Amino acid sequence: MMKKINIMKKTGKKISGYLLITTIFLVCFLYIRFPGQAVQSYLLNTMAERYPSVSFSLQSVSLGFPPGLIMENILLGFNGNPESSARLESLRIRPRLSGYLVGRTSFAITALAYGGDVKGRVNFPHLALDTMPASVEIALQNVNLERIAYLKERLGRQISGKLSGAYTYRGDSQFDFTVQNGTYQLVDKLVGIDRLEFSRAEVQITLKGSLMKVNKLTLTGDKMNISLKGDIVLNSEFKNSEINLTGTMELAAMNNRKLSLLITGTIGNAKTRYL
Repeated sequence: MMKKINIMKKTGKKISGYLLITTIFLVCFLYIRFPGQAVQSYLLNTMAERYPSVSFSLQSVSLGFPPGLIMENILLGFNGNPESSARLESLRIRPRLSGYLVGRTSFAITALAYGGDVKGRVNFPHLALDTMPASVEIALQNVNLERIAYLKERLGRQISGKLSGAYTYRGDSQFDFTVQNGTYQLVDKLVGIDRLEFSRAEVQITLKGSLMKVNKLTLTGDKMNISLKGDIVLNSEFKNSEINLTGTMELAAMNNRKLSLLITGTIGNAKTRYL
């Protein structure tokens, strides 16, 4: 009896060894022979069919480890408007097994963009990819705003600084971020100032449909201290979005006198009134 048990153990070890070697061989073969060009063509064709108004290109696709896709030099924008493009130096997408265990299609993403790092996860309901995500969590670190041509085009003016923060989506969208050592150009001069220079900006925004609720917007620096909150009604042309913000302002150029202010109009043509 013991002899049979020993034989079964040895046989089991041999089978396990064969399976392990076979698995390693298949994985190595897959990585060596990964059809990157075919996958790249599939992604480009799929994007063109599903989103005809979107411009999408990438330089290469390869297989990463742990298993996942690595895409290099991605350009995403809108046809007929090259200034609206956003660029990612690299993007890695891999499946999250913990998500599949609870019946969701779940992906972890990491990216390099505009000198900063992007990390997060995207969850789709019921193992389906043809629906809106059920939830999204994205963290950003040290993204250089000045390098984002799309942002300048959408705002209609230059903005600079290092952006860090988080974006979450669970039906509604939530933005919580800070900008370090930045500048923001003004359409109209403010007591002789044509741009705001700040050491730190803090922003908290909730997006529900076309209503963007600014829960907090503060700019602090050696020469200024501004605090705002209110609503922005989004327009398909972002510069034409209507704004209604109230708050307070202290400027060194005005002897740090505290003023109440009201900002109305549109993003591209804002009007400031002092109260």
